[in-house]
Amino acid sequence: MEVSIYELLAAARESAKSNYIKGDSILCEKRFHPDTHYMVEMELLENNNRLGEKKNYIRKFLTEPEYFPILQKQEKHLIKIKRQAIVQIQKGNLRYIPPPDRLDRRRERDIL
Repeated sequence: MEVSIYELLAAARESAKSNYIKGDSILCEKRFHPDTHYMVEMELLENNNRLGEKKNYIRKFLTEPEYFPILQKQEKHLIKIKRQAIVQIQKGNLRYIPPPDRLDRRRERDIL
């Protein structure tokens, strides 16, 4: 299994019992489940009873159907996706990709 610097830092924070990130642990079982396709770290911009309180930083491992509502929440400015990755099915490796707002800015620059 390949490990990125982000994962090493996350594991160090978790072992130090830091409450910096709520939600799923970086090495939780959901990460290695065959249906899991995405990992998203997000900041809550509004109070949301399902996810947590405003200003919380949360990590979630998501399936395809769970991922699209998260993108819709970002579009409505309820959350801000800080980091996201595609979970490779066989090994559970994370392939980090730019957050959606950065992808939009790149597309605008290429078009103009």
